[in-house]
Amino acid sequence: MTLLMLLLYMLLGALLAWPCWLLLRRAQRARQPLRCVKPYRPGLPQTGASDTPTAPPAS
Repeated sequence: MTLLMLLLYMLLGALLAWPCWLLLRRAQRARQPLRCVKPYRPGLPQTGASDTPTAPPAS
C-alpha cells in the first residue's frame, strides 16, 4: 500500500511540476532582450522618408 501511495505522489508531483516548468521557461525567455532584425550601423548613411525615390508626375 505504501509503495502504491509513493508512486501516486510521485506521479502527482510530476504532473504539477510540468506546467510550472513551462511557465518558468516562458518567463525566462521573456526576460531576454529582443533581437534586432537590422543592426544599427552609425557609419552608414541613414535613409529617411525624403530620400525615397518618387515616380515623375504624369502629364
